[in-house]
Amino acid sequence: MATLEKIRNRAGVLVAVVIGLALLAFILGDFMNSGGALFSNTQFEIAEIAGKSIPYQKYQKDLNEMMEINKFSSGQSTLDENTVQRIQMQTWNQLVREYVLEDEYDEIGLDVSSQELWDMVQGENIHPIIQNLFTNPETGELNTMAVIRFLKTYEQDPTGQQKAYWLFIEDQMIRDRLFTKYSNLISKGLYSTKAEAQNELNNINKKVDFEFVAQEISSIPDSLIEVKNSDLKAYYEAHQNEFKQDASRDIEYITFDVVASEADREATQDWINNIKEDFAATDNDKEFVTLNSDFEHKNIFLKKDELPEILEGEMWNADEGYIYGPYFENDSYMLAKLSEIGYVPDSVRARHILLQPTQNQSSEMIFALADSIKEQLENGANFALLSDQYSSDKAANEKGGDLGWFRANQMVTPFSDTSFNANIGEYKLVATQFGLHIVQVTNKARNERKVKIAILGRKLEPSSETYQQTYALASKFAGNNHTYEEFQQALEAEGFAKKIAQNVKEADQQLAGLESPREFIRSIYDTEKHGIIKSQNNPIFELGDRFVIGFVTEVREDGVAPLDQVRDQVTVQVKKEKKAKYLAEKFSAVMATDNNLEVLANEFNTEVFEATDITFRSYSIPNVGIEPKLVAAATSVSTDQVFGPIKGENNVFALKVLTIAEEENSNPEMQQMQTMTQFRNRANYEAFEALKETANIVDKRAKFY
Repeated sequence: MATLEKIRNRAGVLVAVVIGLALLAFILGDFMNSGGALFSNTQFEIAEIAGKSIPYQKYQKDLNEMMEINKFSSGQSTLDENTVQRIQMQTWNQLVREYVLEDEYDEIGLDVSSQELWDMVQGENIHPIIQNLFTNPETGELNTMAVIRFLKTYEQDPTGQQKAYWLFIEDQMIRDRLFTKYSNLISKGLYSTKAEAQNELNNINKKVDFEFVAQEISSIPDSLIEVKNSDLKAYYEAHQNEFKQDASRDIEYITFDVVASEADREATQDWINNIKEDFAATDNDKEFVTLNSDFEHKNIFLKKDELPEILEGEMWNADEGYIYGPYFENDSYMLAKLSEIGYVPDSVRARHILLQPTQNQSSEMIFALADSIKEQLENGANFALLSDQYSSDKAANEKGGDLGWFRANQMVTPFSDTSFNANIGEYKLVATQFGLHIVQVTNKARNERKVKIAILGRKLEPSSETYQQTYALASKFAGNNHTYEEFQQALEAEGFAKKIAQNVKEADQQLAGLESPREFIRSIYDTEKHGIIKSQNNPIFELGDRFVIGFVTEVREDGVAPLDQVRDQVTVQVKKEKKAKYLAEKFSAVMATDNNLEVLANEFNTEVFEATDITFRSYSIPNVGIEPKLVAAATSVSTDQVFGPIKGENNVFALKVLTIAEEENSNPEMQQMQTMTQFRNRANYEAFEALKETANIVDKRAKFY
């Protein structure tokens, strides 16, 4: 009983201990599985720059702001994929500049005062951003009143967009001014002495003529040299910088293309045949096509020679309501119906005033302005003057708003329909994707016979059943071939066409022939060499109308490539060095007996070549091409002596300088100024690139985008 009593008394403590141990095990297990993520935010790290961890949230916040600014400045509510990618890169570049340069600015005390900012906006040193935004395009001069008006009113914008836009502009000007100051400090510190300038002038002005013998290194057969593994290691260790690489992957993959089956073709034919009767019976061809066709209805009259070739003979002499088809064109089954025969002008002449909304104008304000202008025109106002004052179409403004003669299919549909249906002299309002037009038809060509064709089409596309069948084939292949060896064997046995992609970078957005492959690329970097590529444990990727199965065949990491990965490249270079050494020894042996170029040429069954007017800056030599060591030797040795051997890029040489000519140039000051100008022009780019290199930037964006 005493024992049972003790157990009861201590049960609460025991349960607490057991639960505590279980929770600790759970927490430690989660910690171990996530690589310590419980105590760090590395899984949310998008970059590391100059030892600083950049969280994903920081980058995403900057990106969202940049996208909103872009929408506001462009007047668009959405951004296409290319624009988004461009803004992502802009945001990244700005982030890199911020983190690479901010410590430099702080260390030397760089800043931009409020007085400087005012001077860039309204003072004597207007910043290019302000000039670009507020310059009058007509006069090319800064509209100072527009700047002041904007600064006074942006706080009144209830959406807050104008204020956000202005703060963004201020930030960009401050960043630009700081970098300009920093670059100026560096460029002012770069200097070339007169002695350096004079030496450069000597190199430029010295010209030499010389003779030389050349023997190609590749002429030595491999059998005459021996390449040991120790030679490869020694060369590799001595040339580490040559083998630096960015992370990349090579892959091999196959695709299962989803293609319309014969059953899909029959189903599409049945659909087009079944709807033909309803199409013939309808009185509203435009609405019927809009509701049922895979193609946009074009509600325009056409002349005979404007009809599609396949319809010209069928439609021109037919009666209204006649239907041709079905016929197959552009991977689609089509029906064409003669909707209307009319006598309409072939072309019209019109003029217009185009109103485009600005950041400060709503659509209601634009329509009110258009009504006001239209009323003025109807009361006899001068069209050309109003066009010049209000219209955004500068090309037309040069002709008083005149657009000249045009056919129906030369303008967007709303504008064309309005122009061809309006009476001469009548003013009309019409909205298009370009803005709001006030249009007046000034002339019309004579009426002629035309026809209006309604074309109803259904694309031949794979059905869901075809998708399922194709996926089943891909699934079977993936299920039977888990390893790279099995993959290779299956390709040979089943005759699949293997595709290869090399040097795939983690941040790549495209793979040739594959639609929207970002998830596939991300998954490549989660896969080991010769592993099957998977996303959420699924090896089948649906990319557009293709199912893709792939394997990683090569893995390259950031840094210096391991010797095994570059062994072939190292072997080529070691062979080249050994052959050059072998050839140089042969040259030396001949020259030791008779130091004469003719003798050397005869020994190697070649000839004595000549080069003239060669300077230290010469790019190439006749007969042998780019050989900088030959140029350096020729411009350095004395005349009338045979010099060599010289182991060049592709040849071994011996040479003899015939003449040296040195032009007079007593203006080292000008050369000194030119050199310093070159230094300063390079300062902006090279200083920042050097800072980037020392910042050891680790870019992890590919894990998030």
